[in-house]
Amino acid sequence: MERKKILITNDDGVESPGINKLVEELMNIADLTIVAPDRQKTATSHSLTIEGVLPIKEVPMPCGYKGFAVVNGTPTDCVLIAIKDIMKDELPDLLISGINLGANLGGDILYSGTVAAALEGLTQGITSFAVSLDSFSLNGHFETAAKAVAKIVETKEFYKNLLQERSILNINVPNIPYEELKGFIITRQGDLSYQNYVEKYTSPRNKTYYWIGGDRPPHEIDEETDSYAIAYKKVSISPINIDLTNYRLLPRLKKLLSELKL
Repeated sequence: MERKKILITNDDGVESPGINKLVEELMNIADLTIVAPDRQKTATSHSLTIEGVLPIKEVPMPCGYKGFAVVNGTPTDCVLIAIKDIMKDELPDLLISGINLGANLGGDILYSGTVAAALEGLTQGITSFAVSLDSFSLNGHFETAAKAVAKIVETKEFYKNLLQERSILNINVPNIPYEELKGFIITRQGDLSYQNYVEKYTSPRNKTYYWIGGDRPPHEIDEETDSYAIAYKKVSISPINIDLTNYRLLPRLKKLLSELKL
C-alpha cells in the first residue's frame, strides 16, 4: 500500500511537544513534511504576512525528524510556503495542524491559528484536520491525541469526501491516558466562549500597557456539542465548513430588503 504524504504544521512552534508527538506517531505510517512557525503563534487566526520577509531554516526536531521552521511566520504562512514551494512537485494527500496546546472548542476556532492552518489547507485543495488537546501543560497527554489521530488517518473512508463538502475536521481530545477514552463522537461546534477580560497597568516609566486574558466557562449541557464530548472523555470530531453564511437568516433578510432604501 502506498504511504500517504502528510503535511504537518501548528501554531505552537516547531519545538512544541504536540507536533513532535504527532510526528512520532505518524512517521511509521506516512511520509511527513513538517513546516511550522519557529515560535509560539497561538491565536493568530488566519493572519498572513503581507509585508516583510519570511526566512526559513531546517531544524532537527526532538523526535528525530527534520522540519522546516518559518521565522516569525504564521500558521497560514507555513501552509502556503509548504504547498506553493516545498511540496509543489508532490502535494500532500493530507494536512494535519496540531497537536495544539489547549482545546479549540466553540468560539475558540475564530481565534485559532491551528484551525486556520487547516482551513488554509482546504482552500488550497488539501484534505485537512485540526487537532487539539484539552490541556495547556507541556506535559499533557499528547500521545493520546496522536494515537486518536492515527486511527482517523488510517480510516480513509471517514474523510474521503471532505474536499467536496468544503469542510475540515476539527478534532479535540481529552487530556487523559489513551486507555481511558470513551470513544469517538461526531459533534457540532458549540457556543462555548471565553469570558474575556482586559487588565490595565502602568509601568515604572509611566507607560500604559494591557494584559488580555480569558476564563473558559463550564462545559455545555447539549450532548451534541464539542465541549460536552470533551467533558465526558470522548474524542470530539466536528466538521467545520469554510462558508460562514447564516442560511437560516437569509430568507428573513430578503423579505426585509424592500424596506432598505438608498
